[in-house]
Amino acid sequence: MIWLTGLLAFIIGLIVGAVVYKQFKSDEARVKQLEEQLEALELEHEAYKHNVHSHFNSTANLLNNLADSYRDFYRHMAAGAQSLCPEYISEQLTHTAREQEALTRDTFAETPEEAPGPPRDYAAKSSPDQKGSLAEDYGLDKVDISPESIPRITD
Repeated sequence: MIWLTGLLAFIIGLIVGAVVYKQFKSDEARVKQLEEQLEALELEHEAYKHNVHSHFNSTANLLNNLADSYRDFYRHMAAGAQSLCPEYISEQLTHTAREQEALTRDTFAETPEEAPGPPRDYAAKSSPDQKGSLAEDYGLDKVDISPESIPRITD
């Protein structure tokens, strides 16, 4: 009977050991699977960032090419208009072409000193003490609201 108890204890121990091993083994497998999934997502994210970067580089190049093509087209049309149109129209086109060139030079200036500043949405002050047009009380007169300044109404 003792050997039967020992055999039964061995089988129960074997079953408990198998269950415990299965639990630990499944956690290891789950961790490994999650690590592989994380690596795959990181690779996918890096590929996405690379695609976005290359897309915007291509877009910038195409936009520059478009601007250059427009400029060449405009010059070609202005030259054709000068030779084919009456003088008053060709003078207008020449004047517009000069303005376009000046605008292009100002817009694509090489150095910050050459670039125009941002538009100002305020009027220049004549003195440092003067309130600017964006001040809360600009253009409003000060009103005395003390109790003595309020007129009393009597019957």
